[in-house]
Amino acid sequence: MTNDMTLLHSSEHQHQALSSQPVTLEDGRNDTVVSGQSQITLKSGDAFLVADVHGDLLASYPEMGLYWHGTRFLRTCQLYLEGRQPIMLSHHIANEGDACQIDSTNATLTINNTPIEQGEIHISRLLTLQPEQLIQTITITSFSPQPLPVTISFKVDTDFSDIFEVRGSVRPEKGTLQPAFIQDSTLHLPYLGRDHIQREVQLHCTPATPHIAEQVIHWQLLLQRGQPVELQLRATMHEEVKKHSIKSVALPAMHTIAQPTVRTDDLLFNRLLLRGMHDLQMLSTITPHGFYPYAGIPWFSCPFGRDGLITCLQFLPWYPEVVKGTLQFLAAHQGTKFDDFTDEEPGKMLHEMRTGEMANCREIPYIPYYGSVDVTPLFLITLEGYIRWTNDTDLLERLWPNAEKAACWLRDYGDKDGDGFVEYHRARETGLANQGWKDAWDAISHQNGRLAVSPIALCEVQAYTFAAYRAMGYLGSRLGKQQEATYWEQQARKLQEHFLQRFWWEEEQTLYLALDKEKEPCAVVASNAGQCLWTGILPKEQAQAVIARLMREDMFSGWGIRTLSTTAVRYNPMSYHNGSIWPHDTALIGAGFARYGAREEAATLLYSLYQASLFFEHMRLPELYCGFSQRPGFGPTRYPVACSPQAWATGAPFLLLTSLLGMTADGEQGRLTLEQPVLPPWLNTLEIKDLYPGARQVHLHLQRKGTTVEVFPGTQNEVEIELL
Repeated sequence: MTNDMTLLHSSEHQHQALSSQPVTLEDGRNDTVVSGQSQITLKSGDAFLVADVHGDLLASYPEMGLYWHGTRFLRTCQLYLEGRQPIMLSHHIANEGDACQIDSTNATLTINNTPIEQGEIHISRLLTLQPEQLIQTITITSFSPQPLPVTISFKVDTDFSDIFEVRGSVRPEKGTLQPAFIQDSTLHLPYLGRDHIQREVQLHCTPATPHIAEQVIHWQLLLQRGQPVELQLRATMHEEVKKHSIKSVALPAMHTIAQPTVRTDDLLFNRLLLRGMHDLQMLSTITPHGFYPYAGIPWFSCPFGRDGLITCLQFLPWYPEVVKGTLQFLAAHQGTKFDDFTDEEPGKMLHEMRTGEMANCREIPYIPYYGSVDVTPLFLITLEGYIRWTNDTDLLERLWPNAEKAACWLRDYGDKDGDGFVEYHRARETGLANQGWKDAWDAISHQNGRLAVSPIALCEVQAYTFAAYRAMGYLGSRLGKQQEATYWEQQARKLQEHFLQRFWWEEEQTLYLALDKEKEPCAVVASNAGQCLWTGILPKEQAQAVIARLMREDMFSGWGIRTLSTTAVRYNPMSYHNGSIWPHDTALIGAGFARYGAREEAATLLYSLYQASLFFEHMRLPELYCGFSQRPGFGPTRYPVACSPQAWATGAPFLLLTSLLGMTADGEQGRLTLEQPVLPPWLNTLEIKDLYPGARQVHLHLQRKGTTVEVFPGTQNEVEIELL
């Protein structure tokens, strides 16, 4: 709202002007908030909150706010005591990620000509986020010997910006901020969008005795020593019409799923794993199709196909219910037609689904948008992994038609020019220029720095497609469709042979990043080659060469694998995809290392992420960080606008741990296999409880014994444990 906004107070029968504000508010902090750190991030359903560590929403930090359905409903919300901002003592976020407790005290004050020393008033501020509202409960307790008349104030403001506006998009025209009004101790801030949807945030005050003027809510209190006074400000978000295909409910239902336990003899490593479990629960949102892990906060709190599926692959043994919900969601939104605006094609899986005013007005194509070349093969790979682990043949039978359509998209539409490789090319300029996981505009280049021209065939997409065809072979055979299974296995072998001929880069002993429109190889050393390994597409000799190449200093920084070699023309450690480090990328590469027996190198990658996590708040691995080399005694350099939490960063340690154990399952036979299990050097014991391969419970205890690992199955196990 603008500063000249006029507020009116409503009784039952008439409106009247409100009193002027009783105190002057002083802005300014004694500490500094840095974007991407020292923030409170909460999520519940489709709502999320980004605040500073005081619990305030500050207009000076563009990402802060209370968001719902792709819209910022509250831009500013700042707490004051006697016109001064309290001094924070501590803040603690609940494990579930939907609440935060902040303890503060007063700055030095003068009340009625009486000096009040710092630390005489305690302010407890509890933020509780629910799917459609934020509740702030303020408890004020005085420890001064004399009664204190004080004013507690909230300064509030809103702009109803679409999340893409917050990210920097400039709109030709916005909706209308309507006059605010007061009714029944509730401040109403309404907005009519260009999509003709009426949105409103309602700020309800308890007790219902505040003074409200301009954009400030005041409570005038008399504090008696040791007698707490409680206030509440409830911000409820409303939409007159809801046209969302994504419907969410509160996250606590997540706890109906059996929660696994993983514990080691390293307490800090345990914290990293526990943080990952809590963050997955925080990001997982219940849709009509089951759980879906939203990609990240603040920029990507919505369904992303690629992020969701890779997160599922990382957490598959631990949270198969999340995998099931994700597969069902993507199947329900599988492409059915040709649409140049959204890059939709029959059988193709979605890239991203947004709600909000800009999506409703088709100012952005994410309604949903299908401009990802790798989501479709990842869907098939994830479906295979889920069926192998759970033996959920009912789901397989229901999703087999979707799987067939996805495989046919790879064969019929994914190959843009008939050369046998799956490529991407946007239909309109409004789409993404690059449509692999490295989707920045400058992510795919040649040796001289020249940008590749689409259609572009990425090396890892061919590997994913190879694995997807093999997945179809397995899934078809499980359903007794042997002819179809044989056909897709043949397609996999054909693609593998063709891939090795065109993508192997003998000079660098790695894979070319991509082939461009003219089939010219992009001869740059990049992490993409490492992502091919976990699919098994390379012969062992070439795989070992790729592993050795990626562990050289130009690629391995000490904090993980860089996205691009330091020798490349476009290398920039502070870029999004040209030299930065992404935990999920490093984890997928490490999974490939382990597949080819390079367990020591895989353990090194896990250790690099573990050590990096120690330098981030809550030991929470962010979306990415800068690719500077490790400096002894110092942590990794932050990427300024990285999402945190980010789903596939959260799952990175789990994928690496599973890979080191060589853990797979045959849910049909009720068997859990550990193939040459290895504990990383800093761990001596590992205990895993409540995994459910084939819906059967299993407990494991692993103990280091010299250079080997002993495995002790639980006495109540319902599955066979196979050691290879």
